[in-house]
Amino acid sequence: TNNAEIINVSGTLFLVDFTVFKPYPETLLGSEEMKQYYMESREEYFLERPKHVFTAVMRFYTNEEELICPPCIPKFLFESELEFYGLLQYYQKVALVPEHDLKSYVAKSRREEILLHIEFPGYSRLATAYAIFDLAMIVISTIVLVLESVPELNSQPVFAKICWIIEIFVNVYFTVQTILLISVYPNRRLYFSSVSNWIDIVSVMPFYLRLVAKKYLNQIGGFRVLRLIRLLRILKLFRHSPGSQTMIQFLITSIPEIVLLLLMWSIGVLMFGPLLYFVERGSESFTSAFSGMWFCVVTIGTVGYGDTVPSTEFGKILAALYTILNLTIMTIPISIIITKFNKSMKKIG
Repeated sequence: TNNAEIINVSGTLFLVDFTVFKPYPETLLGSEEMKQYYMESREEYFLERPKHVFTAVMRFYTNEEELICPPCIPKFLFESELEFYGLLQYYQKVALVPEHDLKSYVAKSRREEILLHIEFPGYSRLATAYAIFDLAMIVISTIVLVLESVPELNSQPVFAKICWIIEIFVNVYFTVQTILLISVYPNRRLYFSSVSNWIDIVSVMPFYLRLVAKKYLNQIGGFRVLRLIRLLRILKLFRHSPGSQTMIQFLITSIPEIVLLLLMWSIGVLMFGPLLYFVERGSESFTSAFSGMWFCVVTIGTVGYGDTVPSTEFGKILAALYTILNLTIMTIPISIIITKFNKSMKKIG
């Protein structure tokens, strides 16, 4: 057509109808800014960007398909490229995508290569070795945290000194790792938009707070709070587990179904809990409406501690009715979640 132009993306030529960009004037390809990439000598637009990303971008414009990261492109680079094209707002980060085959990807700079080695264990053998070392640091830090809670060990000066030396080494390592990631990340905003990166930052803060305000923390008992913050480091294990990341992404996409499940569960607890209390009023088990609600929670959770049980005949009938109704009603949202999960896994595989 008359609106067709050639776009040269790192040596690969694309014949593109520019009318598909008009509905998106806020993006690079649909705005006047695209003119700065026009080369009159060649009568073509030239973009020195990854061609695989441009292919995904064109699918979005032509077919309005979901922006999906190509298997050969790291996710952080894909998001950086979408920001260049002005399409980041259209990218659903929670989309389930295949595991990246990073071995076929060639880093274009030293910073990018460092980032790939830190963030993606499958990039090379060195990246795998680094991931194992990083996991070892997390496990060692957690073991030390657990052993410090044992009074018999913590009271020994030698043990306390060893734990302190290990803590210094581990926190210095994670501090260097965090600073290095910030320096090599292609975009600072993308770095600070990641929850896992904030976990890295927050997990090292207790160590430095202990160094700076040790006397003050001793007075207010702040060391207990610091120990709890250090537990966040365990969440870093998800970074090295593709299966865990896929599960988290699936849970995010299933928020409406999970909300429905919690709503159905809450209705049963809030309705039958007070009813059981009024039916069992005077018994040692049900001293308040909260006792009845606690019974409903542990019953539908199939825990059954046995600390709270109905003693009257009508109370037992009511408890049985609650159990049957909840199991029947909650089967509906659970089946929806399972079906959605199976479809997502088939899409990935």
